[in-house]
Amino acid sequence: MSELEQLLAGLKGVNEALEAIKPGLDKLNSTAAPDTGEMVAQGVQDQSTQSPSTRILSVEDQIAMRKELRKQSSQDLNRLFVAQAMERNKGIPLDVWLSAGGRARQDLFNNAYDAEFSPEVRKLLDTGGAAPVIRQDLEPVLYELFVREFPAFDMFPKEPANGLTHTYQQVTSFGDAQFMSELGTVTDDVSAYNRETTPIAILATRRGVSLKSQFATIQSGSGFNPEQLELTGGLRAIAHRMQYQLFSGQSSDSGGTSANELGAYDANAFDGLRSILNTARAKEVDPYDTSATAGLMRSKWNQAAVEIMNISPGRPQVIFLNPVDKEVFDAAQDQNVRYADQPLVNVAVGVNTNTVNTVFGALPLFPVPGDAIGSYTAESSGETVRDSFMLDMSSLSLPWLGSEGITTLEIPVGVSGQLTKMYILFGMWGFAVKAPTYNNKVRITTS
Repeated sequence: MSELEQLLAGLKGVNEALEAIKPGLDKLNSTAAPDTGEMVAQGVQDQSTQSPSTRILSVEDQIAMRKELRKQSSQDLNRLFVAQAMERNKGIPLDVWLSAGGRARQDLFNNAYDAEFSPEVRKLLDTGGAAPVIRQDLEPVLYELFVREFPAFDMFPKEPANGLTHTYQQVTSFGDAQFMSELGTVTDDVSAYNRETTPIAILATRRGVSLKSQFATIQSGSGFNPEQLELTGGLRAIAHRMQYQLFSGQSSDSGGTSANELGAYDANAFDGLRSILNTARAKEVDPYDTSATAGLMRSKWNQAAVEIMNISPGRPQVIFLNPVDKEVFDAAQDQNVRYADQPLVNVAVGVNTNTVNTVFGALPLFPVPGDAIGSYTAESSGETVRDSFMLDMSSLSLPWLGSEGITTLEIPVGVSGQLTKMYILFGMWGFAVKAPTYNNKVRITTS
């Protein structure tokens, strides 16, 4: 098959995928009343004409669209994203999204669908002039592209935040129960909790190209889309920063750096796993020490699992670690393992990996790319180490505001007074560790 035939076949696949989900995407930006009962904000009657309404993606819609998009290759997803981004006259005015869409997202959980548009918002909807708009139609595709860059994100449970700072109950003890006689009185008991909070951080990047650059690209026949390059770069930047914060960053102690166990300090972010799981239960291993059992990584992971099992009902499902440390572990097993007998397991979109045996059974070793799990000097030993995290995913969550994925704000050419078309990609997330004892970590010496 020639390159042209391959390109045409790829474009045909993108068009077919776009046609399958396009009706759903278009509904997201509709300013006319939907033809279903799923209205989340509805205006009042005005001169015998119903005012517009805004619709957001329900949980069921999100799941259905993600299933459809997960079938596509990353290359086709990028093409699909560009095709949808090039659609004109799409999107919801920012003020409408904030006043109606934001209220509507809360209403989804309160079952209160009585939010009304103010006269100012109705006037804004009727204005044909260019203005920044929220491109809800891009969210499903962006989410899928985002988890291709950051597969671990898809594994963390999401929940709507309950304020600018998300408040939650952290379990410290599950209480007890007592045997009793036939007619005895039931003994009262309760679980023990700490009231904890996590800030909802804003992670954003502004990307775009000048009108001159767009014209030059088109007229030169360069064959690439500068908008796509910038948006893809922005997506990767958000994925990289979010990964790093979850595993290695913190916002509580200004003395923290990337070189110590506190983790890099960012007052605008949230606490990550490096500092949260820095407890006496954490284990340490030197995989380069060949004496006795000192270098047995599997043994240390198992000991970390035993620490969890002995004091909590937690059940870890995965071990996150740096790719270098996974390679060291795999290499040490070469002489002991017949690879034909070691099938890979799928743990997230695009991630197939091997497992390690623990008291919780076979746990997948999930390599996290880049510097998200970086090296630092351990307080306990003074050695240079990297963490590996043994996590019970049910005890963790990412509280969100606005949307659980990435939201796109499109700023048309000329709105800022400059001949540029800009996109702001942003997400608002926190990190809630609801039962720290359900999780543990092993520090792996780097050399």
